[in-house]
Amino acid sequence: MKNIFYIFFLFTLLSCNKKVSITPIVVSPSWRGTPGKLVVKKGNLVDTIYDCHFGYTPEYKILKHLDKEYLFTSCEMNNGGDNYQTFVLWSLEDATFLDTLYFKELNISKEIQIKDKTFNWTRRKGNLRLDKNTIVFEMDSIITLVTNDEIMDTISFGKSFKRIKLQ
Repeated sequence: MKNIFYIFFLFTLLSCNKKVSITPIVVSPSWRGTPGKLVVKKGNLVDTIYDCHFGYTPEYKILKHLDKEYLFTSCEMNNGGDNYQTFVLWSLEDATFLDTLYFKELNISKEIQIKDKTFNWTRRKGNLRLDKNTIVFEMDSIITLVTNDEIMDTISFGKSFKRIKLQ
């Protein structure tokens, strides 16, 4: 009877060891390009994701689909007139732990000088979600004509979808 109890206890202990834990680490920025860190642990597997700038850590969430878990990270990086956002989907499976399943770097805003005072601004938003066995990346775009920081006209709205099958 004791052997059955010990086997059950060992099985329970090993099952709990597969839980994913994420520890964000804000780094003291010594320069603009200093990335933040996310330490990801699952059982005996440990790895670090470096992303963002000024020492900030990326936003993250665990996505569950069927019997699998995925880690989604995203980070906005300001670069003057051109600002970027990263969208990354990572594997949390043991054999492919933190392999990149999807990566997209999106220019989310752009300022272009036209003549002396007129700017054409592009603003974009991205979203990543799982739908069945497919990664769906959705992007909204707004292009406006701006003069002296006042929106004069909305030139276009746009929405696009990219679908990638998961293996």
